Amino acid sequence: MFKIYILKYVFISIIHINAALKTMKVKANCLPAVPPKLALSIIFISSLCCINSWNGSFVFDDSPAILNNPDVSPPESSSLSPQSPPPSASISLIRVLKKLIRNDFWGNKLTHKQSHRSYRPFTVLTFIIQRWLRGSLNPIDFHIFNLILHTFACLIFYYLLLRLLDKTARHLAFYVATLFAVHPIHCEAVAGIVGRADILCAIFVWLSVLFYNRCIYEKNLIILIKNLLMCVLCITYAMLCKEIGITAIGICYAYDLTIVHKKNLYDIITILKKESIKDIIEKNKYKCLVRIVLLLTCGLLLAIRFNLMGYSAPSFQPVDNPSSFINNLFMRYLNYQYIWSLNLWLLICPLWLSFDWSMGCVPLIKTFELRLLPVILLWLIFGVFFVKYFLNQKTYRDHRYVSMGLCMMIIPFLPASNLFFTVGFVLAERTLYLPSAGYCFVVVIGFQKLSRRFYKSRMPLIMYTVLVITWFTRSWMRSDQWRSEHTLYRSGLSVCPLNAKVHYNVAKNAADSGNITLAEAEYLEALRLNPQYAQAMNNLGNLLNNQKRYQQAKDLLTRAVGLQPDFAAAWMNLGIVLAALKQFNESKSCYEKSLSYRRNCPDCFYNLGLLYLEQKMYPRAMEAWTETLRLDKKHRRAWINTIRILDDMGKQEKALREGEKAKKVLPDDATIRLNIANILGKLERFEKAEAEFKRAAELDPTNPTIFTNLGVLYHRWHKLDKAKEMYAKALEINPNAQSAKNNMKKLENLIRKQKFKGL
Repeated sequence: MFKIYILKYVFISIIHINAALKTMKVKANCLPAVPPKLALSIIFISSLCCINSWNGSFVFDDSPAILNNPDVSPPESSSLSPQSPPPSASISLIRVLKKLIRNDFWGNKLTHKQSHRSYRPFTVLTFIIQRWLRGSLNPIDFHIFNLILHTFACLIFYYLLLRLLDKTARHLAFYVATLFAVHPIHCEAVAGIVGRADILCAIFVWLSVLFYNRCIYEKNLIILIKNLLMCVLCITYAMLCKEIGITAIGICYAYDLTIVHKKNLYDIITILKKESIKDIIEKNKYKCLVRIVLLLTCGLLLAIRFNLMGYSAPSFQPVDNPSSFINNLFMRYLNYQYIWSLNLWLLICPLWLSFDWSMGCVPLIKTFELRLLPVILLWLIFGVFFVKYFLNQKTYRDHRYVSMGLCMMIIPFLPASNLFFTVGFVLAERTLYLPSAGYCFVVVIGFQKLSRRFYKSRMPLIMYTVLVITWFTRSWMRSDQWRSEHTLYRSGLSVCPLNAKVHYNVAKNAADSGNITLAEAEYLEALRLNPQYAQAMNNLGNLLNNQKRYQQAKDLLTRAVGLQPDFAAAWMNLGIVLAALKQFNESKSCYEKSLSYRRNCPDCFYNLGLLYLEQKMYPRAMEAWTETLRLDKKHRRAWINTIRILDDMGKQEKALREGEKAKKVLPDDATIRLNIANILGKLERFEKAEAEFKRAAELDPTNPTIFTNLGVLYHRWHKLDKAKEMYAKALEINPNAQSAKNNMKKLENLIRKQKFKGL
């Protein structure tokens, strides 16, 4: 019923567009006021089209960017906990900010050779703030905030359009903003939490253009400088949200040329022929000052960016962006152009949407074939638009709007085009969030031209309405697929069946949900499509290891490290398999190899400790687990094994001290409390042991071992009735609990003997 009500509201909103437009009143020389009816419609439509994702989980890139990002979710106890004392909290905050400055979007050092050099500290900061406010990582909070940001972006875009358009054309702002709000290409940016970078970047880019507009028209030097500083600040923020933010400068220049001065490329060439650059600067001192400041800002921001990267480009694998690894320069750029045409097609017809487009999803063009037709068509369209709108001697109003729309579409896309540097993806839908604004602008101008040509017909408005409803419905459906990894990955199979990464993710999700048969089949399919897929080999090796198919697992993991020698996780997993095969020396070598590539890996130290434990080398095992806990204070298995090994070594007091430390870090872990209770029971500290057992039972009421051991405690404490009650409770949970059965028999025999003695 809720969904039906929402759809009904959207249809009613669209029907009343014309009536609402009549109420529009704006001022020419200030930021236009948004009419309440129109603003309300944009708010509802933009938030409702992707609202299915509000209660979604962390999916796909959200895991490495948020859950596994040490800057956002550090393995140790929260350094930004609201309960922390102010001094330590402030110190921790400074430490976090320092990390943000030198780390990339995924939490790795920017200068690390495996870093993709994606520098988005402002976006990461929003993740950290949300985690700090909640005290945990709740995906619902993140999704709702993304929806709010998308709505805000649509409103800012609407404001910008009101400033761009002439008085007589400002009614088009609502049409453009509405079309932008419902475009299905935005689902990845809105429903995927990492897409926040694109939304924030778009907001600051459009704000920078608005402040640039004020600079251009302002005659008071002080106010001009203030607006210029705000413009520069917004450009900086945009770049700190995502790299494409730097293109805001290009959009500002395009706005200045096409909208403010009503010029195109032909006009510029004509002016330069007639006047010298010095004369032009003399006539427009303030405006030229603004442009020079923006140009210097661009240079400064790029210099800082390259400095942070260590003046080195990111390194990618052929599977990330196969086109970039084609040796033939002509064929490489031909493939790039084919990808550009696919991006344009997704804007025109966003039907086939996929979370990933790598690994065979877009097969390479190696010879002249039919797939070159889209490339030819792309250049034909671009050529027609370029000649008509950029080189035309007569600059009509609609020509200027189309030129501006094309600039808004092309300029933000340039960083993802592979023209200036290689990117780590084939096609990414979220990178089209900002360019889609320009596309929607051009489309609405097209509808405007149709309505003029067929001024007596309502067909253009009907076509526009059908397009909005179609896109809204597609966004509604697509955002629902982004709610969980299961639905997201399954949807990718229908779009990219030849993409090994899609099958890999389906397999990974199936393994996590316990569907081992499907997981194995999908991993094998991923390896069939890409026999060099080291990550798939690693995960399948783990799967086989868990099934005790050690030899097969060993073969796969050996192949994985052979293909990718610096694959730290695969070296560690190979060490685990070799330890299971009792090849201890080889296992140790694998762990050491893994640590040489990833020194701060707590799991590797933990597994090394297990290897030493297997060899009865207890002090070394303790050293390994101490290092594990130094790297990750919440590593529960390391705490549990540390407590147990100290108990086995007869160091009960030290074991209890370690147990108290573990309780402070993991107060709600039943197994830790169970081990502490067992030690206290051995030391005949029955009351303390009873308290720990009871707390463990509260935390894990379905664990029969807790009740069995509590029964043993009461048994030794001579509280036989309570002991019997606990054994019965354990058997109620698990009738086959052998220890509880045996202890119950012993207890019953003891009670019978006592009764017999009493007689």
